[in-house]
Amino acid sequence: MQTGLLRLFAPCAILVSMTVGCDSKSEQPTTVPVQGKVTYNGQPVPKGTVTFQSDDGHTATGKIQSDGSYRLSTFAENDGAIAGHHKVMIIANDADPTLMPGSSPGYKPPKDLVPAKFNKLETSGLEAVVSKEKPTVDFDLK
Repeated sequence: MQTGLLRLFAPCAILVSMTVGCDSKSEQPTTVPVQGKVTYNGQPVPKGTVTFQSDDGHTATGKIQSDGSYRLSTFAENDGAIAGHHKVMIIANDADPTLMPGSSPGYKPPKDLVPAKFNKLETSGLEAVVSKEKPTVDFDLK
């Protein structure tokens, strides 16, 4: 009888032992909440995305709201970015995401709301240092 119980519970014990310590959250770097505002020539940028890329390659993104504000997310919504130095890019245009080029009547190429140089990490010239002491990172683009 004990042999039968052992055979029944042995696979469960093996599965439990294999999953202990495999929590993916424990392997993730700690994030710091980051928020801010994006303006262009002193006016709020009404939509788009802000992307932070850390020196070790972690990416945090935030959707720009109509008032120009954003909050970053890396692993979960609004969890922020990992601490340290980041290159930053901002993509903002008036594209209608419901229209596709070539297949949607009324489609027109999107107009950039900020200069195109800000669309790439290599050309934006934007940088930020994320820390608990400075949770707000604003960008006043010109």
